[in-house]
Amino acid sequence: PAVMTLGKGVGGGIPLAALLAKADVCRFQPGDQGGTYNGNPLMTAGGIAVFDTIAAPGFLDRVNAAGANIRNRLEALSKTYGFGNVRGKGLLLALELNRPIGSAVVARGLELGLLINSPRPECLRLMPALTISDSEIDALFDRLDATIKDVLKASE
Repeated sequence: PAVMTLGKGVGGGIPLAALLAKADVCRFQPGDQGGTYNGNPLMTAGGIAVFDTIAAPGFLDRVNAAGANIRNRLEALSKTYGFGNVRGKGLLLALELNRPIGSAVVARGLELGLLINSPRPECLRLMPALTISDSEIDALFDRLDATIKDVLKASE
């Protein structure tokens, strides 16, 4: 695109956004755009650190491998419990539960140290950090499996 806005991920958890424009359509010169949060050196340093991390050799390959691992494990979990499809891409994934237990899974998961989201009663959404390790993925699925077992047992 000729113009693109970036937010959320560009700051790695700190408030930061960016506007990118090709030279032939850009109407700003350096320093033209003013605002309360513009030019904050702390936020800029955070953004540079995020960029350096994701531009490092092998980083995105590792992210893709983690996403594939989580997708495969969600699909196996779905088969085990008779859930539905796994949707999404990369590390933003959702599991269709085929029953309205999402809020119970979220609540029990929190008790077991698991932070997940249920945007709809029959759906779980996972959004782990791009830096999630294999051991953290193992812990995620140990806790998620225990959580689901507890919720299904309580609903019998």
